[in-house]
Amino acid sequence: MRVALIGCGFIADQHLDQLRYLEAVEVVAVCDQDELMARQLADRFHVSRVFTDAGRMVDEIRPQAVHITTPAQSHFLLGKLCLEAGCHVYMEKPFTEMLPQAEALVRLAQEQNLRITVGHNLQFSPEALRLRRLVQAGFLGGPPVHLESIQCYSHEDPTYGRAVLSDPQHWVRRLPGSLLQNLISHGVAKLAEFLSGDSPAISALCFTSPWLVQRGQMDVVDEVRATIRDDSGTTAFFLFTTQFGAGSNELRLYGRSGNLILDNTFRTVLKVGPSTLKSYLRYFGAPWVRAYDQVRNSVENIRQFVHRDFHMDYGMRKLMELFYRAIREDGPDPIPMQEILRTARMMHAIFTQMPTVVAPGSRS
Repeated sequence: MRVALIGCGFIADQHLDQLRYLEAVEVVAVCDQDELMARQLADRFHVSRVFTDAGRMVDEIRPQAVHITTPAQSHFLLGKLCLEAGCHVYMEKPFTEMLPQAEALVRLAQEQNLRITVGHNLQFSPEALRLRRLVQAGFLGGPPVHLESIQCYSHEDPTYGRAVLSDPQHWVRRLPGSLLQNLISHGVAKLAEFLSGDSPAISALCFTSPWLVQRGQMDVVDEVRATIRDDSGTTAFFLFTTQFGAGSNELRLYGRSGNLILDNTFRTVLKVGPSTLKSYLRYFGAPWVRAYDQVRNSVENIRQFVHRDFHMDYGMRKLMELFYRAIREDGPDPIPMQEILRTARMMHAIFTQMPTVVAPGSRS
């Protein structure tokens, strides 16, 4: 399968690195408006063709699929260009700048009978796959009754956080949802997978953290607390914060017969079932049960590491693998299009409740 990539910045390295491991996939061209950026990427990954114009690239190369790893402001036009040229599209997150653009791209993909996905790779990490298998096996006793997604972020991260705060014109800060729009889709998408309906009801509290206020960065909203309810009555809570000292990225599912706790930071899944022990024994036995569960997590992680299947970009490679399998075998999308739209609509609902920012979808 002939694949091309548009946007040769930082995340492009990860895409090309993981594509090398996929069978019957060949990267035939890369494109960036900055020719030097495109050439250095092509040289390092041995890609034969380099372009500075995406339209010319798809016309000349005719790739079957295109990875778009540009800033979100260009996602809609580039996605539309590729779909109209008959290419399947792998879009980095955030999917689009504004909600109507997401709806238009999904509609166009369906009309063209093409596949489109978004880079929510945390949903395909080893621990996320274990969680999904437990849910499918009935550990919760049916669909989740309640969900909680906790996503932490550090402004001190030298490769991203500091760069965004030090540059008032950074493309992330110019998104309608500012910093949040480039980050929260991972945490929101985890909830969207288990919710139903097109547009769950959301009440969100958004504000600027004290850390940013002290530094005069009051134009950046970096805290979200959101309560959610879908059409079936399932409820959820979403927390995005920069204030936790011990950062954590978790998904908690609560069901009728048990609960599950996924921790992306430590790559663990904990099973919490009702205790069968009587009286004080439950207090003595429960820690041992939890400890045994953690030992099993450790053993599984070690097993995957020994088999060279525990690298940092496992989720990205797995998502790509499933995406290209769906194309070749006409199988199910790894991320259903309805789920992509549900995530976009949930983010839109949060952004419309943010102070001092323009809500996505409020302009064409």
